[in-house]
Parts: sequence; structure tokens; C-alpha cells
Amino acid sequence: MKTSSYTKFGANYNKDTGLVDFKLFSKNGTAAILCIFDTPKGKDAVLNIKMVKSSPENFNGNVFEASFDPKILGFNTSDDLQDILFYYGYRVFGPNYEYTEGWAPGVKDGFKTRLDDKNHRFNPNKLAYDPYSRELSHLHSDVSKDLSEFRSDKKLFFTDNALIAPKTVFKIIPEREIADVSPRALTDEIIGEVHIKSLTMLQNVENKGTYKAAGEFAANLKALGVTMVEFLPLQEFDDKEDIGNYWGYMPLAYFAPHKKYTFNTSDGEAVAEFREMIDALHREDIKVCMDVVYNHTGEARIYNNDPTDVNLFCYALIDNREYYKSNDKGYYAINSGCHNDANTAKDGFRHIITDSLEYWINQGVDAFRFDLATSLMDTDTGVNVNYDKNKSIIGRMKEKLEARGIKVNAPNEVQDKNFKGRVVNLIAEPWTCGGYNAYQLGNFPEFFAEWNDVSRNTIRAFSVRPKSVDFLAIRHILTGSPHKFGSLNRSLNFVSCHDGFTLWDLNSYDKKAADTCGGSDWELCSSYGGNKILRDKAIRNEMALLALSAGCFMVQVDDMVLHSKGGNNNSYNIDGPVNYIDFNIPEEKRGLCDFIRNLTDFRKKHKIFNNESYVKNMEFYGHLARPFPSYSPFWTLPDMNFMSFMSNDGDETLFAAMNKGHNPVKFILPREVLKKGKNFYVVFDTKNNDFNPEGVLYEPVGEEPDYTIEPYTIVLMLVK
Repeated sequence: MKTSSYTKFGANYNKDTGLVDFKLFSKNGTAAILCIFDTPKGKDAVLNIKMVKSSPENFNGNVFEASFDPKILGFNTSDDLQDILFYYGYRVFGPNYEYTEGWAPGVKDGFKTRLDDKNHRFNPNKLAYDPYSRELSHLHSDVSKDLSEFRSDKKLFFTDNALIAPKTVFKIIPEREIADVSPRALTDEIIGEVHIKSLTMLQNVENKGTYKAAGEFAANLKALGVTMVEFLPLQEFDDKEDIGNYWGYMPLAYFAPHKKYTFNTSDGEAVAEFREMIDALHREDIKVCMDVVYNHTGEARIYNNDPTDVNLFCYALIDNREYYKSNDKGYYAINSGCHNDANTAKDGFRHIITDSLEYWINQGVDAFRFDLATSLMDTDTGVNVNYDKNKSIIGRMKEKLEARGIKVNAPNEVQDKNFKGRVVNLIAEPWTCGGYNAYQLGNFPEFFAEWNDVSRNTIRAFSVRPKSVDFLAIRHILTGSPHKFGSLNRSLNFVSCHDGFTLWDLNSYDKKAADTCGGSDWELCSSYGGNKILRDKAIRNEMALLALSAGCFMVQVDDMVLHSKGGNNNSYNIDGPVNYIDFNIPEEKRGLCDFIRNLTDFRKKHKIFNNESYVKNMEFYGHLARPFPSYSPFWTLPDMNFMSFMSNDGDETLFAAMNKGHNPVKFILPREVLKKGKNFYVVFDTKNNDFNPEGVLYEPVGEEPDYTIEPYTIVLMLVK
């Protein structure tokens, strides 16, 4: 099982030679030692192998190589290869700490400075795990509370940490057949975002909170209507980082599943259990999307405002200049808001991105959501930024993956049934936390779907601050935000996500809870003065607008059962009941949850929402059933509170009306429908939880075909 079919970096078993081949990319490293261990902690290396730099034609000579015979550790490679298990790490030298013959840990020969003017931080006294690790033996915080043994401060700089340092676990994992899923476009999916541990922690099972439990919960996800589950980060991270890192947005190893999510915690079992989960989800026809974080790592941070005092875990030890962006004084760029910015314009990190994507796709992953993806659009290798959607790793991602036999589908593209290879969808969070020109909504390549915060805020404003949103903004989200994406169906619409209030809390609180840790300041929220009728109607309206909007559909699994976090809008650091999802729905919420489930089923069943004719054939009306052309001043008038639209795709016709004012509106239904001998069938009216998938015939009273819509309400009808 190779980490990459292209670079072959990391450690890979060579069936022809019976050796394990190691390849380590380090452009600025001048020497490296491969250290082999037979235990993860407490013992020195049983073998130290001086690596050699590859020839210039092999990645420009920037790769250290070595091979190792497992027989040295007593493994018989003629028997079951799965018995092979060992640990390893690297000691890397560079311009600030050169290799000298006979070097041993603690020897200062060759040392020049902890941080030179080129931002090199090489320190062979600190053992680095492999960037291509498929599993780590343990975490730094498991063995050191203050991480002092892993830092570059003066006190312990020359102290060897190999006895306690996390090491890469090497084990040959047998291949596994993973079930296929039905070919579907991303716009056809009901995407359910969820934290993998929160999903099952309140289930009465022994393996709760694990990959195994998530796989066994697949049928329940299907029953909720989920067709693609989007997991918060699963790549290895330290859950005890800083004041807690429950969500996992501080990655340490991009090829390794987070080990604490495994039920079988024995070394070498994480990937196998991850695959079992993917297979179980696929067997329920549920695709899997991984939330991946390539804009920063969980390693590099500066202590005491001293750029010479940083964490040295892996990337900074192997080639700090190649993996991170920093200024001429050694301070890391922090547009990510997370202590460091990855240098995604450099070859080292670009290899990691594309190689790890290929690796996870080989494990059965169907899609990726890129956290703070604008940083991956950067082509500046220094401390500044230069966003280029064509020349960046973002722009070249499709080309690089397809060169490896992986088809990248556009959001509205369905997999060709005759194509037997691997297929993937790509989703961008199109901004970063800071820096120049960091907001890039609508500017990603055409094969990316993009999280749309404009549609999110418009949907929220319809309920919370209806006077602040005009019908032009609503038309935009209904039609897939063409002002941002043109005619391409790339908008990924949502009301709430992990980052902010849950759907319930969004409509139950006027502000975030006092004990929340920071949080997003864009939140639109309201308690509606404690009016439960308005609260419930707002929830139905937000979900209805989401379902009626062209593009991709995403909802938190939490929100499908109206989970509350008690007003905490940034629970990233809490491993506890605040985040754990209770699927035992209280009576107060059952009707609303049924409405949400019916809505997602309706969206899934009716393909009109993902047909380009849905937007193309939209006709908009006022309350007198007169069409409103796109140039009408109606769209931006602040006091216009009513709008309706009708659309068809040749097979079915939908009619929807909405009132964002505080008075009822009597409106005329389009007369041409009745003239053609067809009728209107009410699917839902958000004044209550009633939902009729086939529609209930509406028969107007009197001569005019009118309908009275209540304040702050949306109505959907089928025309047939």
C-alpha cells in the first residue's frame, strides 16, 4: 500500500527486494539519518542508517533515500507480511546544524545557530516523524505536558528526545474491497456535516466515538436522509493541543487517521478500521467527504514572542523553509489564524497535498472539503500572498489527480457509468482568517463547489432581520448565486455548520453564551422574544429556503435532530455533552424534525432542483400574478415583502411564494396554470409542520385563484 503512486515518498514495502524503501523530501536538508526502533518509547534506535540524497533527475535531487531489511528485526518476509511492525523517525541536518562524522545526539559539532537568516531550524537532536506517516505511535502531549522536549529553546535544544518522541508506525495493511456507491452529482447529495466522535458518543454501544461505531451507525444516517457524510478532520491531530482541540483543525500527519477514533488501539490498526467504516457507509449508499486542513499545521508556533523558540515535531525539523511561510526575522505568517501558514506554493507541501488526496481516495473517500482554501490559491513562496486560481495547487489539482487516474467531477457532473476508475468531488471554503484579498468566493476553478456564506447570511436574514434583505438577494440564492458563480451550479448552500450556532441555537439566542471561546462575529441570531411559534417558523423557513436554492445542499447532522449547544457558537475545544448528539428527540422538537426530514427527502426525490432548467425557467411574480422582469426596481425596494416564482424542467412544475413582512398577503396564483387545466397542490406552508410530499389540492374560494400567506412564511406547491 503505497502512500503515492507518483512520488513514492514515505516508507513502502518493495515486494521485489523484500526491503522497505524510505524516501524523505527535504530541499534544504544536507544530511539525514533514518532511525529504526522496535518499541515506540523508552529505548534507543536499534538501527541508524545514513541516508543518501537522490540523483538530480529525481525531484531535483531533493530526496533522501534509504532501504531497510525487516529480517534484521527478526521478521521473516517469506511468511505473513502483516506480522512486520516497527517504528521509525528521522534526524535531519541542514545549514544551521551540519552533519559531522561520528555525530551523536548532544554533540555540538556542526552546530551554528538555532535559527539562521534563511529560517532554517534543523536540529538532529529532535527526532522527526515521517510527513507521510500512515500512523503515529503516540502524540507529543502524551509524554510532555509543556512540550519542552520538543521545542527549540536554549534550555533543551541539544537534549535528545528520541526515547519519548512520537514515531511513525510501519505495518503492511492488507488491501480491502470497498463497496461502490451510486453515481450521483454533488448537487444531488444531501450532505450531512458531523464530528465523528459526537455522532455516536451517546449511543449505548461499547465502541462509541470510533470509526467502527460510525460505520455501524450508517443505516441511521441513511434514515435521516443523509447521502454524503462530511466528517470534521480525521487526519491525525493532538486533541490536547492548547486549551483543547476537539474538532481537529490542527493537523499533524496528513496520511494518518486520528488514532483516538479507533476502537482497536493496537499499533498498525487505524487505517484498517478507517477502511471498514468507509465500506460500511458505502454499503448504505452513503458517500464520504473528509474535511482537510492544508493551510496550516498543528506543529509550528512561536513561544514568548521569540522566533527562535518554536515546536519541532516534523515539518520544521525536516525543512522549515520549504513547509512554512515566514518573514526575514523568523516569524511565521498567520493568515490562517492558527500560529502558522503552510507554504503551499513550495514543492514540499504541494507533494503532501496531492499525495495525501490520492491516498485517501484509495481508501474510498469520495470528496474533500478544503478548510480556508484560499491559502491554497497562493503562489507566493515568501511571506506575502499572490492568489492565482490557475497556477496555484488549487488550479492544478484536477490535472495532478487525473494524471494519477482519478477523475475530478464538477459539482453538477454525474459519474459516467462506463468509467471504472476513481471519482472525487472538491469543495472549497473560499476565504482565510486574515491577510490581503483573503475572501475569494466565486473565484475558484470551475471544478470546485464553494461554501457560500452569502447565501447562508441571506437565508438567516430572511428570518432574523427580514427588513435587511431584499428580494434581489433572495433571487440570487434561489438561482445559485449567479452574481458570484455565473451560470455554473457551484454554490454549496447551508444555514449553519460546525463553525457557529446550531440551527436551533441560531433561533433561540440573541447572542453567544458567555462561556464560549471566541467565535464567529458574523452570526445572525434571535430568540424572537421567547415566541416559540416564531422560532419554529423561522427554522422551517431557513430549511425551506435552503432546499429551494439551486446548488449543493448541506446541513449539520446535529441540525437534523435540532441539537442545542446551549448558545455556544464555537465549541471547538470541548470533548463533552455540548457537542455530543442526542438522537432521542424530545416532544417539543419532533414535529420540526419530521419537517426537516420530509424536506430533505423531497429535495432528494425531485431532480428538478439540480436540473439547469430549474433556474433557466424561473418566472417571478408579485401578489397580482404579474411577472417581474429581472430589471424591475421591485427587486431592491425595501418595503416589498412578497414574492413568488414558478419553474419547470419539462417533467414537473413547482410554485413557491414567500412573505417576509409582518402582515398577511393575499396573492393571485398564476392564472395560466388553471387555464391549462392543471391545479396547485400544497406541499408545505411553513406556518406549521404539515408536509405533504404529493401535495394536497388547493381549491380557491371565489372567482379569483387567490391564496393568503401568513407573515414570515413560505409556501411550496406542486403544479399538476
